[in-house]
Order: sequence, then C-alpha cells, then structure tokens
Amino acid sequence: MPQSYNILGQLSPTANTLTNVYVTGASTSSIVGTIVIHNFSDANASYSLVVRPINEALATKHFIVRGGVLPAREQISITGAVTMNSSVILAANTGGGSVSFNAYGVEIT
Repeated sequence: MPQSYNILGQLSPTANTLTNVYVTGASTSSIVGTIVIHNFSDANASYSLVVRPINEALATKHFIVRGGVLPAREQISITGAVTMNSSVILAANTGGGSVSFNAYGVEIT
C-alpha cells in the first residue's frame, strides 16, 4: 500500500458556505495529521469542520468543531489523526470571509 505525504487541501471559503477542503477518492484512504486554520481579519471569526461520508447527509455526528471562535489575526492548529476511508469529505465553514483552512497528511492507495 503506497503512501504519499501531501498537502491534502487548502482553501479560503466564502463566508457561510460549507466547502470541501479534501475528498478521498473511491480507492484511497487518508490520515489527516494537521489542520491549520488562520484568520486574516481584524475581527473574530467563527468556523466549523466536518468529516462525513459522501453518501450521508450532513448531521450533528459529522462535526469535529461546530461554531468554534478564531480570534482576529490568529492561527490555530488541530493535530491528531483524523482517519478517512474512501469517499469521505473534509469540509469547512466560516462566518467571516478571511479565514483559510489547510489540511496536511498522508494518502494510502
């Protein structure tokens, strides 16, 4: 099983729009080791992170963080393994338009 260490996803989503950061392929599994979230704004921003299978509708059980607060001009890192089978979505949402999400980890094929 080959492993590839990667930047799995990077995005700065539109405010109040749940957007995919990374999606595992049909024959790929992944381990997200670190998620870095940065607020470039001069105001606090809310954020949420979701991990859910593609074939499931969004539900409370899918949230890693729901309505977290990221202080102005601050960055946080979430470390620890988030395992993702094939066809799983890592998605993010923010209340502000100046927040970036970066996911780093390994893909296993």
